[in-house]
Amino acid sequence: MDAIVGQHAGVQVAGGFATAAAYNLRVGVDAGIGLRRPDGGAQAAGRVDLLARWLSDPFRRSRRALHAGGGIGVLFEQGAAPRPVAIVTVGVEGRSDGPWVPGVEAGLGGGFRVGFTLRRSAATQR
Repeated sequence: MDAIVGQHAGVQVAGGFATAAAYNLRVGVDAGIGLRRPDGGAQAAGRVDLLARWLSDPFRRSRRALHAGGGIGVLFEQGAAPRPVAIVTVGVEGRSDGPWVPGVEAGLGGGFRVGFTLRRSAATQR
């Protein structure tokens, strides 16, 4: 679940896939769909992002772990042409005894972004 606050505020639900490019580097793609609120009305909005994420603790040795990322994305907004954006993020993931790892992330990319994440991973990895 993400909130993007740029020229107009919006909320999106997103899903994606990431794979290990190195033991502490994940590369992935995600897509989101939701609404933005220009001029008091609601309009459809979405995005597709290609991101690389560096992990400070890829093997879950700490209760929490920092990560930083960057990439490119395309924003889709009703009534506007698709818009490419550069993206940078920072975040923290919590510890989990199960396959799902909760986290929070903030960044820039078409405006300020903040999101709550739930990533699936092996029990000994992030």
